Amino acid sequence: MAPSTHNSVRPCPVTGTHETTIITSKDRHGTNLVNVCWKNSGFVGVDPIPLPDVEQFYETEYRQQYKGTFHPQQRHILRAARCALDRFRRMSPYLTRRDNSPLHTLDAGSSSGEFVFLMEKLGHSAFGVEPNAGYASHAKERLKLNIANCTFSKFQSSQERFDIVTLFHVLEHLEFPVQELERLSDLMLPDGLFFIEVPNIFYRGMKFSHKWHKAHLSGFSARTLEITAARAGLQALICGEIGDGGNLFGVFKKGAPISKEEASDRLKGHFQEATECFQRNSDLNYYTQLNTWLKIPSKLQTQIEERRTAGGFSDSIELLNKVLESEIKQARYRAQ
Repeated sequence: MAPSTHNSVRPCPVTGTHETTIITSKDRHGTNLVNVCWKNSGFVGVDPIPLPDVEQFYETEYRQQYKGTFHPQQRHILRAARCALDRFRRMSPYLTRRDNSPLHTLDAGSSSGEFVFLMEKLGHSAFGVEPNAGYASHAKERLKLNIANCTFSKFQSSQERFDIVTLFHVLEHLEFPVQELERLSDLMLPDGLFFIEVPNIFYRGMKFSHKWHKAHLSGFSARTLEITAARAGLQALICGEIGDGGNLFGVFKKGAPISKEEASDRLKGHFQEATECFQRNSDLNYYTQLNTWLKIPSKLQTQIEERRTAGGFSDSIELLNKVLESEIKQARYRAQ
């Protein structure tokens, strides 16, 4: 990690301070992109933000730049459906109701709609909000889902407040994570739950130089995710690593928001923890891990299987029903 210290253009999202250390000045493609670590919090983020208008970028450019398409391809839908199923199973211990009544759910950043589709199939009142026109139109027109094509700042719910709000791999893309969490939590019922999943910036199973790209405006550790939510008045029930540690998952309920000063106090020592973690996460360290080489054939096999499986379906609904059918059948059986 480079030793440079400077005052950031962008204030720390959780403490509002500016003193930082530069982690890297390049993105995963070798293009100039500065990521910093704020000294009194250990929060990691891009500084300055390289996008002139972040909301417009996600409305018009993001999917094309990162997926190479305006509408999702079948293999993207297949992968997203499998992820939606994994996420639901992770959430399911928190979703039980004594009367089995339907939940009102909101998927914020709903992409091509796979999670909303699953929740609707399971009998819940499911809604989504997605800024990208192409992906939102796919979910609305082809899947017939209740999707609002707008940014969070423009979203107005005509429904009653939600029991569940989900934010899957979205928070890292937001310019103002605390304010956006506040906005979304205002849509929750008092006893509602907020589910968040983000990449783990401390994950050592990824090459250090591949962690950084302009769409990931913030990089979260378990501690900074919990404190970011706390600043927005969301209290963690659980918050930590899942799977092999590459992602973080948290379940939150409404509570009293904490101040910038309390956030700083609760993050004491985290800057040192972040510094040491990044020092251990060198590219050399990555290439000397046995798992780095073992996962190459697995990734290739997965890509081949995804293309072959997705190629067998011409209809998105048919594909989704096939992937999700076991969970849907189980839900119908439980409801009898």
